[in-house]
Amino acid sequence: MKISTILFDADGTLWDFDASAKRSIETIFNRRGYQFTDEVFDRYEKINKGLWERYERGEMPRDRVLTERFDMLFAELGINAEGAAFEDEFRTELENCPIWMDGAQELLTELRPHFKIYIVTNGVSSTQHKRIALTGLDRCVDDIFISDEIGAQKPHPAFFDHVFAHIEPCPKEEILLVGDSLSADILGANRSGIRSCWFNPAHQPLTGEARPDHEIHTLRELNGLIHSLES
Repeated sequence: MKISTILFDADGTLWDFDASAKRSIETIFNRRGYQFTDEVFDRYEKINKGLWERYERGEMPRDRVLTERFDMLFAELGINAEGAAFEDEFRTELENCPIWMDGAQELLTELRPHFKIYIVTNGVSSTQHKRIALTGLDRCVDDIFISDEIGAQKPHPAFFDHVFAHIEPCPKEEILLVGDSLSADILGANRSGIRSCWFNPAHQPLTGEARPDHEIHTLRELNGLIHSLES
């Protein structure tokens, strides 16, 4: 089946969010004189992932994710510090150190002449716009959709309804969503009636109710996948 439109997630798919987050947290820990280790970052990732999954399920507002994640981390580490103040520092650092996922820029360059390409992200609006400007992502795609500005987040159909209403019209059968999150990207595609490709570089097991139509482990595989779908 022909593909005419590709929806890309941003963090964890085109941008290496983990690398940016790790560098940002390490910078602030060093500035404050806290000990930073890989174990500290692993704890943060576990807390952060759990909170974002609750947000995606509609169990908590986004603001609580941002205010609670460092409070929870500091409680585990026995650090007497205010999570909200750390969050402000983290947001500033994160905005200024976006890191491309390996092969992402090259992939967009290859695909752009042949497909309509859009970004669909649950990220924080101010942070995403700063990182978009620094990486030039807006020059690589046709438009960018951010949950903060839509008033709904992936995987909820309202997010995708907004996207469908603002992209160049095409049959849903011609749309492919590419993302790393089963609970946001793949489940959102399932609920919205479009095909999905799970970007799974860590070879994680398939869990939950989301069901990807395709799976890749490097971005370089996407070009071959698309060509195989059109043959």
